[in-house]
Amino acid sequence: MRFFYLFLAGLVCLWGCSQSPSSTSCSWYQDNGGLKVLSTTAMIDDLVGEIGKDRVDHIPLIIGEVDPHSYELVKGDDEKLSSADLVIANGLHLEHGASLLQQLQKLPNVVFLGDAIKEKIPERILYIEGELDPHIWMDISLWAEGIDFVVAALIEKDPEYACFYQENGIALYQKMLMAHEEICSALHGIPEEKRYLVTSHDAFHYFARAYLGENGSWENRCVAPEGIAPEGRLSTQDIKRVIEHLCSHQIGVVFPESNVARSALKKIVLSCEHRGLKVHICPLPLYGDAMGAAGSCAANYLGMIRHNAEVLKGEWEK
Repeated sequence: MRFFYLFLAGLVCLWGCSQSPSSTSCSWYQDNGGLKVLSTTAMIDDLVGEIGKDRVDHIPLIIGEVDPHSYELVKGDDEKLSSADLVIANGLHLEHGASLLQQLQKLPNVVFLGDAIKEKIPERILYIEGELDPHIWMDISLWAEGIDFVVAALIEKDPEYACFYQENGIALYQKMLMAHEEICSALHGIPEEKRYLVTSHDAFHYFARAYLGENGSWENRCVAPEGIAPEGRLSTQDIKRVIEHLCSHQIGVVFPESNVARSALKKIVLSCEHRGLKVHICPLPLYGDAMGAAGSCAANYLGMIRHNAEVLKGEWEK
């Protein structure tokens, strides 16, 4: 009988893990001595994992193909937030869903990574039509500036392993800068007249500045029908502006994003056809506000940026 109850308890535990909103193991919900770090996005969570390794239990709050701009708390999120020793958010107005923002502003143990980077190097933060652009992870060299803040936050919570976090941070910084240079070199090998990027929403300005510009000029290389947050209503003017850009530069391809509907791009392609310009939608999506699924080449941060570069290069070399 005792064996039966132990068996039943084990099944209940397994069922609870499988029903958890996250895909992580039960360790997050157990007191196993590990430092528990909750990041709002997968891109931040990847930094935490690379620096903290097996010293931390880390999970992202926003999972899968979900828009982080308008994310609202769901069942189970309160438990994750309250269980965390440390919460790291992007900031820069990315997480502006009312319920999430309200909770983040109340927490005493939250670090706003983007705000810290902005304070350190304000000249590298972009404003698009007067609106603060939060998509700083799209430039690897800029995202790498957040490593020191993650390291410092982990050391504050776990000072005994300060050297461990610092060494991992240095190694990650070097790895990221190497990837940055490789991508920059690869994309600058594409003729300048082909390096025009039309996507679903304004998530790629940092990417364009870092990897597509020529002699400091990059502003007209990145256009999208939807703004910084892909949640507003599209106007006829938004569509017309993108069509004019495509026709003006004779751009033959537009790039969908993994977590944004393609309806606007389809309208744009059809309108361009009526004007005599053949434009197609790239069959492979880019990753802007979300990383790829587990097991995919874009399931980690650097893989995500490399995937974007490879997709662009593949289309532009045709």
